[in-house]
Amino acid sequence: MRRIARRVPLAIPLVWSDVHRDHAPTLQTVDGQVYDHPEVPDRPRLIRDALVQAGLVRSVAPTAHDDAGVDAVHDPAYRAFVRGACTELDPRASLIPPRISFDRGVLRHPDLGMRASYYAFGQDAPLTRATYRAAREAVDIALTGVDVMRQGAGDVFALCRPPGHHAEHARMGGFCYFNNAVIAAHALSAGGRAALLDVDYHHGNGSQHLTYERADVLYVSLHADPRYAYPGFSGAADERGRGAGQGFNLNLPLPPHTRIEAYLDALDRACGAIADFDPRALVVSLGFDTHEEDPIAILGLTSQDFGRVAERIAALPVPRLHVLEGGYALHRLGESAAAYVQGLADGRAPLREPPPSP
Repeated sequence: MRRIARRVPLAIPLVWSDVHRDHAPTLQTVDGQVYDHPEVPDRPRLIRDALVQAGLVRSVAPTAHDDAGVDAVHDPAYRAFVRGACTELDPRASLIPPRISFDRGVLRHPDLGMRASYYAFGQDAPLTRATYRAAREAVDIALTGVDVMRQGAGDVFALCRPPGHHAEHARMGGFCYFNNAVIAAHALSAGGRAALLDVDYHHGNGSQHLTYERADVLYVSLHADPRYAYPGFSGAADERGRGAGQGFNLNLPLPPHTRIEAYLDALDRACGAIADFDPRALVVSLGFDTHEEDPIAILGLTSQDFGRVAERIAALPVPRLHVLEGGYALHRLGESAAAYVQGLADGRAPLREPPPSP
C-alpha cells in the first residue's frame, strides 16, 4: 500500500463496530447470472486499520437507537419482515428472492423467498441469519455519527456496513437494506435543512426515492450515467424532484472513465447547489468505487484523487457526516480513505455551529 503523507494534524471521530462481520453473503444474482458477492466483511476493517495507523481518526463505539429513526424513513412492516426473515433462516443459508413481485398477496405465500420478493427490487441483496443485526447496527453507527456532530464535531466518519443508498422505502437491493444516509439526514433535518451529497459510483436510487418529495433535504448525486451503469432505472439529469421536492434533487451523470479534473468540475457544481441550499448539516454518501481499479465500476479516480474530492467538500462551511457506501477494490480502500480524510483537513473551512438537537 502506498504511504499517505500527513500534512495537517487531524483525528476525526470514526464510528465503528464489527457486528457486521457475520453478514457475509457469498453470491449475488444479476440479470439471471450468479456472481461472487463483492460486498465483503473486510471492507470497513481495511479502512479503519489504515486510518488508525495513520493517526487520522479516533474510534467511537456506536450506541443503540430505537427503531423510530428507521421507521421514520422505511415502512415499519418492511423492517419487521427483514428482522423476522433473518430469524427464520438457517445460519448457513443465504436467501435470494427468486423474482421481484409487486403483488402484496405474495406475502401470504408459504415460501419465505417468495415473500421476500415483495420487499426487493433486485436479487443482489441476499438475506442471511446475520443480515438484520448487521444492517440495524449500521443504522446505529450513522445515528451515533449524528449525535457526535451535535456535540460539536465538524467531520464524522460513520463506517457503515452493509451500505444503504440503494434501499428504498420498502425494498432492498444493491447490497442495501436500510438507508443509513437518509436516516441520518432525516434525523438532522429536525434541526434545520439537511443536504445529502452522494459520491458513490452508482446512483443512490433509494436516497432519491426517499427524498424526492421533500424540500427540507436536498439530494445531489455524482454517479455513472445510468444508461450504462447500475441501477439503470434512476439517476437521469432530468429527475429534479416532485411536489414539494421539485428542484431539490440534482443528478450529475458522468461518462465512462471520467478522470479527476472532469469529476471536480461536476463536484464544484454539486457543492454550489449545496451552498445555495444553505443547509445546517451535510451527509456525504461516500463510495470509493469511483476508483479506476474498482472491479465493478469504470470511472477513473486514483487513490490520491480522493483527497482532492474531500478538499472540495470540506470547503462547505457546514458540519459533515461521511457515511460509507461502496468501494470494492480491497487493496486500494485504505489508501483512498486516508487520502480522503487528510483532504478534509487540507480543505476545511470555518464551520458554523453544530446542528441543533430536535
